[in-house]
Amino acid sequence: MIIITLFFMLFALSVFAADNDKAVNLLNKMSKSVQTNSYQIHFLSQDKDQYVTTFEYSHLGALQKEEVKAQLLYLEGPAKEIILHNNITSYFQPDSASFSITSPRITEAFPDVIYNDFTKLTDAYEFVKLGKTRTANRSVQLIKMIAKDKDRYSYIIWIDDKNFLPIRIDLLDQDGEIINQLKVVDIDEDFDQKKMKDYIDSRTYPILLSIEKQNNMLDAWRLAWLPKGFKEVAAYNVNFYNSDIATKLFSDGVFSFTVNVSSDLSNQSNQLIQQGGRTIFSTNIGNKNIIIIGNLPKTTIERIAQNIVEK
Repeated sequence: MIIITLFFMLFALSVFAADNDKAVNLLNKMSKSVQTNSYQIHFLSQDKDQYVTTFEYSHLGALQKEEVKAQLLYLEGPAKEIILHNNITSYFQPDSASFSITSPRITEAFPDVIYNDFTKLTDAYEFVKLGKTRTANRSVQLIKMIAKDKDRYSYIIWIDDKNFLPIRIDLLDQDGEIINQLKVVDIDEDFDQKKMKDYIDSRTYPILLSIEKQNNMLDAWRLAWLPKGFKEVAAYNVNFYNSDIATKLFSDGVFSFTVNVSSDLSNQSNQLIQQGGRTIFSTNIGNKNIIIIGNLPKTTIERIAQNIVEK
């Protein structure tokens, strides 16, 4: 009986491993498709208990990142437009000053999770195939990406059977509830690519935002605790609207957060705001204002804030 039980346990483990590998391979196909294919999509994005926002995203794919061009249009409210060109992302917004930053993609389109080598994420996440269904009049496969700890969220990603583009992306909290959803309503792979390329190439772009390698304010602070798998990926100074802000960016490749330090003290401290999957925590430490912004649970952001210590 013990031998039979052991056999079935080993069989179940081998089936799970094979299923996990198939899910990872499918997700890697999706990541490549998003970055190298050319397509135009209209999609909806909604945080839990908030209004739906609609977008048009046009993407001119290429094997080399610096050759990728893209445009994101906000289809309601102020006529905001974001354009990717030559590894620079430019923001045109009628209600405030336009600006450009160095960035290889438009982060407001697909979330970070899409742009991964998923074989490198198996230590922190489990991948489960949930089968097939139909959405936006297209056949899709569902993959659930489950965080192995409570310090981060999980995902369900709906992947097109033909072009491997993500058709729907559900962000799940620790209780499995959807707190943000991106949902594609139509895909056009035959849109006028030349017209879009000519438009992007002919635009006049705002100057790059002044970003310098950080060397002062944030040097005085460190994080005594980080969620598993997170590491510092960037550190710089930004002069934004005459305010000097020292920023450090941390990421595990799927989720990220920034620690922002400025000398502009706010009138109130220890403020926490949650918008869908984004958490914003503000506090004062010494004579500095600290703001942590990340797509992580509020308990994780609070713990990070509690572990900012002076060097």
